[in-house]
Amino acid sequence: MEIDLLRYLALLCFWVLVAIGFLGCVLPYPGHLFVLGGCVAGSLISGQTPAWYIWVLLVLLGVAGFFVDNLTAMLGARKFGGGRASVLGALAGVIVGAFFFPLGLILGPFFGALLAEFFVAHKQARQAAKAGLGAALGYGAGVVGKLILAGLMVALYLYALPS
Repeated sequence: MEIDLLRYLALLCFWVLVAIGFLGCVLPYPGHLFVLGGCVAGSLISGQTPAWYIWVLLVLLGVAGFFVDNLTAMLGARKFGGGRASVLGALAGVIVGAFFFPLGLILGPFFGALLAEFFVAHKQARQAAKAGLGAALGYGAGVVGKLILAGLMVALYLYALPS
């Protein structure tokens, strides 16, 4: 009976942290840490742990999530003619947009980058809008990439658990 209770507690901790992690792939906080934390909590509570190389792969996927998160918005903005201001504006737009979920997460990076390029970098409205579009597309690509990496982390962990 006690073992079944621990197994259910481990599953509950795992899935709650994974759900928070997936939400973090969309919202501006590090979701991959929560997914990794879910894997660690599930293993510690249940006593079932995958091989060491699986943990290495999980950490590498989590680190890749940080790079995807930070690079895609920057590359999108740069590709469309934006600079540092558009990247920081897009980040601010995501944070403000999170309060107006889900539409704010779509429009926030665009308007944040547009306003930053227009008012901070003093670019023309057309150039600022182009940079805003690039930052928004980069942010969207980053969300997709982070969700894929988080899904890979969960799948790898569940596949590698001993029966």
